Amino acid sequence: MEEVFVSRSSAVARIMTARQALLKDSAEVADMTDGEKAARLELLDRLLFDVRAGRTCDFTMPTPNGDVRIFVSED
Repeated sequence: MEEVFVSRSSAVARIMTARQALLKDSAEVADMTDGEKAARLELLDRLLFDVRAGRTCDFTMPTPNGDVRIFVSED
């Protein structure tokens, strides 16, 4: 599993990018069911709120190339 250290604003940007990709009709989400998309969208929304509020300092985010562990540094 890849691990990255990023600022809070960069972590939020990564989550937003993943969320936008999920909402598009792209090839990587084409084989997901509606339930899987909804569950992943809910996870990303919760992460977004928690990271913005400073409640989460590290999390694992699924990507098409495998999971990425993200550590958020203080800005």
